[in-house]
Order: sequence, then structure tokens, then C-alpha cells
Amino acid sequence: MNKVTKLGFLKRPVMTGAAAIALGFAAFGAGQVLQPHDIAAQAIRARPPAAAAALPSFADLVERVAPAVVAIEVVQRRSTEAPSAADLEQIPPEFRRFFEGRQGGSRPREVRGGGSGFFITPNGHIVTNYHVVDEATSIKVTMKDGRELNATVVGRDERTDLAVLKVEGNNYPHVQFEPNTNLRVGDWVVAIGNPFGLGGSASAGIVSGLGRENVGSQNIANFIQIDAPINPGNSGGPTFDMAGRVIGVNTSIISQSGGNIGIGFAIPASIAQNVTQQIIRAGHVTYGWLGVGIQDLTPEMAESFGLGATKGAIVGSVTPGAPAANAGIHRGDVILSFNGQAIEGASDLTRRVGQTIAGQTVRLEVANPEGRKRMVNVVIATRPSEKQLADNANGDEPKPDSPAAVAETTLGLTLAPLTAQARARLRLGPNDGGLMVTAVDDDSAAAERGIKVGDAILEVNGTSLTSTAQFRAAVDAAKAAHRTSIGIYVTRAQGAGGYVPLPVE
Repeated sequence: MNKVTKLGFLKRPVMTGAAAIALGFAAFGAGQVLQPHDIAAQAIRARPPAAAAALPSFADLVERVAPAVVAIEVVQRRSTEAPSAADLEQIPPEFRRFFEGRQGGSRPREVRGGGSGFFITPNGHIVTNYHVVDEATSIKVTMKDGRELNATVVGRDERTDLAVLKVEGNNYPHVQFEPNTNLRVGDWVVAIGNPFGLGGSASAGIVSGLGRENVGSQNIANFIQIDAPINPGNSGGPTFDMAGRVIGVNTSIISQSGGNIGIGFAIPASIAQNVTQQIIRAGHVTYGWLGVGIQDLTPEMAESFGLGATKGAIVGSVTPGAPAANAGIHRGDVILSFNGQAIEGASDLTRRVGQTIAGQTVRLEVANPEGRKRMVNVVIATRPSEKQLADNANGDEPKPDSPAAVAETTLGLTLAPLTAQARARLRLGPNDGGLMVTAVDDDSAAAERGIKVGDAILEVNGTSLTSTAQFRAAVDAAKAAHRTSIGIYVTRAQGAGGYVPLPVE
């Protein structure tokens, strides 16, 4: 399985996932071959270059910008579990004496790691990745000329994996972000960093892709994909365009082994500049907050809702007292535009809201589940901390549900009225509608869509669900209207939920 690997050497948090699918490699089945008759587009004619040209030399560029790039070495104190009595039994007797007296508990120890960074001001501000300096007890940076400097953390932002360090002194060589560059796939780029502790290492390649998502962070929807070789230790280093401007901050790679295979990702300069400026100014980063849980509007969901639009963000939940709730936005609404700009999907809306200053009023175009559109003015608030959001989402461990009342099966789902225990587990009030899923046919579309026993269906096509007869009637109505699916809102433990398009055939 491919792994998205953060690039701090000796310290490499790894997140696994179906990276190939996320990058579009699963568009065709294995072994499927396109035949000439499958291609209806006009053939693209090859055009020879106007004049033969040698590949560019990057030497002047590297010589100019490399002094601003630093190697970062960190020391962290980590707790390691001491061997238990059961563990000792697995150790050969002649070696057990080395571990006697260490049983139970954990022992702190020093762990060394590192990465890369670069100066962005003449007075000592250095940009790097959050994961490079997370939990560091000491930080040392080494410049190209060999100077070693102690650094402190000005601020960090886990959401974007960025941090700013500070060293004493002035007149440091520094580089600038270029957030407005018109990057294109195929443009040359140069990455400079500290791979495997080899400081001052430069590599060149091209922009392989733009707008990459789901490659190690759910909070950045437009990673730059590059094929310039980057490896563990490159984390936090800059990627330059041919003018020597920073167009991205290297952060992760996709690899089966942890080493470079030509698929690397950089945080765009537009995001990095905004985050680092806030950290330098205030020591932390604030984000705008709407107070909604959202998901992409897919063509299937749009059809089940009877919407003409196929792009937007469906509101799956609304936080009481949040800006969205105060503006009259409800679960099941679809947000179509933000200040006149069409919303591509959930990540696009998240990015736009996050970049909005708290207190600013924005104008949203919203459609309800029946397709009626309206304009809504919303005053954006400051996003609560991750801990506050997590505390609000977590609840007490639920007790098992009692047996359900009379149930009925439709579309492979056996549904029954919600029990009192289920309502408590799902944080539903006594007057909230909904049906509990008591069984799922393994061969049904519902099972394929991930619906499980214990889930609750609260709505069908935007209407609160109160009975199995109502659910069956919604299915019959969709068939009569020649729709292929219905839109249901499914929730499970602790209020997490979302809309699911469920085929009716």
C-alpha cells in the first residue's frame, strides 16, 4: 500500500491510505485497454520546437537562493514503554539481566530528528513544517556558510503543518513567497533542503499536478505536486520557480518505501504566506468559522434532491449558536456560492471560510432540498480550537440499544422507530424524527454505501423521517418521478453524519 510520508528524517509520521485512487490512478479497471475507436477527440499533432535548446542550468538560481535555506536539527523527549514481565520471558536468559528492574511504566528518552527551513525575513524568521519541530525541546539550525544557531518556536499551526522559528541577529539572507504566480503543469521547479541530514542539497523537476487533495492533510485542498526528488529531511524546505521565488513548502511524499519515487507535495505559497504572517504578527493562526459540517454535492445527490446544480457543499450539520445557525442555514441546505464565487465542493468552501477574517460579512447562495434558492448574509466567527471542537463532539460512551419495535425492510434496509437509548446515543431530542437501522442486506446498495446496523436515518430528500411508511412512500415517489436515487441523511454515534445517495432500483 502506498504511504503518504512526512519528510522529517529520523522521525516520519506515516499515514496510510488509498493514495493511488486519490490521485486518479483507478480510472480504468486492471488490464483495460483503450482502442482507437474509443477516442473521439481530434488527434493532437506533434509540433517540433522552433529551435533546439539545451536543458536549463539551475546553477545560478541555486547559488542565489541556497544561502537562505537551513538545515534543522531537533531534540525531543519521548516516553518509551519499559518491557513487561511477559516481554522478559521472550528474551533469552543471558540477556534478561540488562532489563531487570525496568519493568512497568514508561521511560523518557531523547530522540533526534530534523528537517529543512528557510529565512523569510532579514531579522531571523524561519519557515518550516509543524511536524519537524513538534514537541521539540531544543532546535538548532545550520546555515549554508556553516553557522549554527539556536532557534525558538514563534508559533505553529497543525492544520496546515507550518511553523515559524526565530534566531537572534539580523541581516540574514532571505527569500520571498510568490502567492500569485501562474503555475502550470510542466513548469520547472527547484527544491533545496536537508535530505537525510545532507544539508544544502538541490534537486530539479517539474510541476506534475495542481490542486491535489487528500495527501496527508484534510485542511489543504490545493497541494502542488512536484517530481523534483525530495526525501526524508526535505520537510519544511522551499520549492522555487525559475525566478527564485518560493512557490511552495515541501511537506510529504507518496512512497511505498519511504524514499523518493517522484511524487512529492508542497504547501502552496498563498497558504504558507498567510499562515506565517499571522504567526509572526500574533504568535498563532486564526481561521474563519461558519459552524457547519459539510460534504461534496455529487451529481447523484443533486439528482436525488432535484437540483440542477452539480457543484456545491451539502450542509450535514449545523452547530447551535454558530454563524450558520444564526443566519438561518439548516441541515440539507446546499451552499452554491461564496461572495459570488461558485463553490466547487466541501474543501473549496472550507478554504474560503478559513481565509475569511472573523467579523466579516459574507454572502452565500443557498438552495434548500426542494431546490429553492435564496441569498444569505453570514457574519463569520473565529474558529474554536481543535480541543474545543473535539470536546463538543465527544460524549459519554453509549449503552447498548434495547431491541427495536416493529421493523420493515426497504431497499435492503430494515428500519424501526428509534428507541430512547438510540436517541441518547445519537444525541437526538424526543421530538426529532428518524428511524434506526436494525439490519442491512449484505448485497444491497445500502451496504455498499457504508450504512451499518445502529445508524439512524433522520431525513429522506430533505424531509424529517417519522415512519417506515414515509420512507417507503419516498422510494415509490422517486421511482414514479423516474429518479434513480433518494437522498438520505445518516447519523451514527456522537452526532457524526452525512448525506448518502441511495439507489431506488
